[in-house]
Amino acid sequence: MDELKRRILSEARVGEGDILHVDMFLNHCMDMELLEEAGRQLARRFRGEKVTKVLTAESSGIAIACFTALALKIPAIYAKKFQTGYIDPEVYAAETHSFSLEKSYTLRVSKRYLQEDDRVLLVDDILANGQAILGLMELVAKAGGEVAGVGVAIEKGMRDGGRVLRGMGIRVEALATVARIEDGTVVLD
Repeated sequence: MDELKRRILSEARVGEGDILHVDMFLNHCMDMELLEEAGRQLARRFRGEKVTKVLTAESSGIAIACFTALALKIPAIYAKKFQTGYIDPEVYAAETHSFSLEKSYTLRVSKRYLQEDDRVLLVDDILANGQAILGLMELVAKAGGEVAGVGVAIEKGMRDGGRVLRGMGIRVEALATVARIEDGTVVLD
């Protein structure tokens, strides 16, 4: 996705450590045309995988997951981080840790929305350490379903998440990969 790569190089800001701020187009103030195209691209890459549902974690991955599901013509589900009165009390739950937020939380999905015959595509905005994806994988496993793969807008190639998932035999597709950050400048693969 050339446009996504161009936007990363021209607009992304580097925060403390290697935090990549792409909130101006990807996950806070969202460029809907860019996200729609990202969803189409992820859907194209996984079209032959017989995916039945797209699953993401609340909240930054929701938009790209919705566009991916729309392109695949299947439901999108997001795992909630907080138990609310709006979620069925019968849930699959998995603990995960966010390094960017520096806190742990529980992902929850109603048991009504994941079944053992589901082939689930996990989608997120950014893949770094992979903890959110591992939590989503645990939810799918608890439901007895199968993970069809992982699709992300941006993979931080200098972090271990993608390598760990690929080492587990999981297909990972990234629309853009950050090779490294040098002196506050993003370098793409």
